[in-house]
Amino acid sequence: MMMAALELVNRRVSYQVEVCTRESSEFYTRHHDAQKDRAAVRAEIRVLRNERLAYEQEVLETHVCRLEWQRQAVDDFAVEHVMRTQALKAGAHIGTLEDAGSSS
Repeated sequence: MMMAALELVNRRVSYQVEVCTRESSEFYTRHHDAQKDRAAVRAEIRVLRNERLAYEQEVLETHVCRLEWQRQAVDDFAVEHVMRTQALKAGAHIGTLEDAGSSS
């Protein structure tokens, strides 16, 4: 009877060791998978940050081009205005000379 009880205790202990070993193995496997997943998420975050920086740079470059285009348009408008003003002054000057010539 004593041997049977001892054998039963040994079986229970062996079973508990197996369960503990299996659960530990599963835990370490999950832990390792979680670490790999975490590393993958961090890598994805780095990629997204780099993409965001590239998009932000592209937006800034586009904005700079737009500002340059606007500056050029203002410069063109100013040159056109000066040319019209000079043409009007020249026309008025010619008209004044003609008026002075016809009165003599």
